[in-house]
Amino acid sequence: MRFAADDMMNMGIYFRMGPWRALASQFLFWQNWYRPMGAAFYMPLHHWFGLNPMPFQAAIVGILAINLCLGFGLLRVLGCGRVAAGLASLITGYHAGLANLHYNIDMVYDVLCFLFFAGTLLCYVSIRSQKRSLRWPETALFLALYLCALNSKEMALTIPFVILSYEVIYHRPFRNLMQWLRGPGILVAATGVLAAVDFFGKRFGPDALMNNAAYQPVFSLQRWIDFQKGSLHDLLCYTNVTTAGVILVWLLATFLAWRRDQPALRFAWAYMVLTPLPIAFLSDRFQGCLYIPLLGWAVLASMTFTDLAQSVSNYLAKAAVFRRAGAQRLFAIFVAAAVILWAREMTRLKASVVVPAAAQQGIETWDVIQQLQALHPHVQPNSKVVFLNDPFTDWDMTFIGMLWFHDRSVEVHNARLEHLAGADLNRMDYAFDFRDGKLVQLK
Repeated sequence: MRFAADDMMNMGIYFRMGPWRALASQFLFWQNWYRPMGAAFYMPLHHWFGLNPMPFQAAIVGILAINLCLGFGLLRVLGCGRVAAGLASLITGYHAGLANLHYNIDMVYDVLCFLFFAGTLLCYVSIRSQKRSLRWPETALFLALYLCALNSKEMALTIPFVILSYEVIYHRPFRNLMQWLRGPGILVAATGVLAAVDFFGKRFGPDALMNNAAYQPVFSLQRWIDFQKGSLHDLLCYTNVTTAGVILVWLLATFLAWRRDQPALRFAWAYMVLTPLPIAFLSDRFQGCLYIPLLGWAVLASMTFTDLAQSVSNYLAKAAVFRRAGAQRLFAIFVAAAVILWAREMTRLKASVVVPAAAQQGIETWDVIQQLQALHPHVQPNSKVVFLNDPFTDWDMTFIGMLWFHDRSVEVHNARLEHLAGADLNRMDYAFDFRDGKLVQLK
C-alpha cells in the first residue's frame, strides 16, 4: 500500500503542532483542532518509521481487528444471538463496498471513530443492561471514550442521540421519567453538552472546520436523496439504486425492524437513521465514511437472515426427507452457505474493484518519497529549504519535505506556490528541483 493523497497534509499538520500541542488538543476540543486523535496515530508511527507506509497500514488493520471484537461484544449485550452477531461482524469486517477503508490510510479517522464509538456504546450498554446506572469510575471511562470518539471524527456527534434511542427502546424511561432524569438522563445530557461544545468549535472556533467548503452541509431533499443513493450503492455492494429504490429499501428496513418486538432490531434501525446524519448533507461521503452506519445495516441483515433460516430449518425438519438431519444441522448448513457465498462475492469484488483502485493509490507521492530516499539529502537545523518545479498541484511537496527532514526548525518552501524568485531564492540554504521528473539537489 501507499500513502493516500491527504496523508502528507494530515501528518504535516500534526508534525507542525508538536507533541505537547498535540496532547493538549485532545482536551481543548472546543478550539477546533483538526481531529486531534489522528495525531495519536500519525505522530508515533512517523517518529518510528518515517515515511514508510507499511507500518501505518498494519496499524490500521490491527485497529480494524479490535473493532471486530468490540462490535461483536456490543451486539451481544444488545441482545443479538451469537450467530447473528458473528454474521454481522463478518459483514462489517469484510465488505468490498467500503473499498477505500482497506487501502486509504487517511481513512484512519473513520477507523478510530468506530473504535471509540463502539467502545463508548459497549461501556454504557454493558452496564445499563444490568439495570443500574454508571458509577463514578465507569462514568469517567465512558466520558473519556466519548471524548476520544469526538476527537476522531464528527460522526461521534450522534452518540447522545444513539444512547437516548437505546434508553427509549430498552428501558422505556417514560414509565418513571423523573427517576430516569436523575440517573441515566444526566449522563445522556452530559454527552449532549460535550457534543454541543465540540460542534460549537467546528462551527465558530478558530479556522472552523465548517468554514471549509467541503464541510458545509446543504440541507435539501435532493442532497439527502443523493446521499442515500450513493450510500446504498456501496452498502449493497455496487447495486445502483434509484429514488424509488431508496424509498423501497427504507420501507423494507423499517418493516423488518418494527414488525416484531425485538429491541436489537429496533435499535439497529435507529442507529441506521442517526449515525449518518453528520455526513448525509455533505458532498461525496461514501465508501469508508459508511463504516459506522454499516454496523446497523449488518445487524438488520444478519438477524433477519438468521430468523428466516431458523424458520425454514424448523419447517423442513418436519418433512421425512430432512427429519434425520434435524433443524439444528439444517440451520448450520444455511449459515455456512451464506458465509461461503458472501466470502466468494466479496473476494470477487476485492479482485475487480478494490485491488485495482489500491494499485492507483498515491503513485506520485510514493515516487517522490522514493526519490528522496535515493538522494538521501541532509540539512542543518534552522536552515531554509526550497523545492522548485515540484510535480504536485497543491502543497504536497511542502509537507513531504517537512516530514522527510523531520526537524521543526527547518523551513520548507514551495517556490511555485509561494511565488519565490530572485532574492527570495538566494536566501535559501538548500534548493531542490525536479528535472524531467527526477529530483536533483541544486544547492
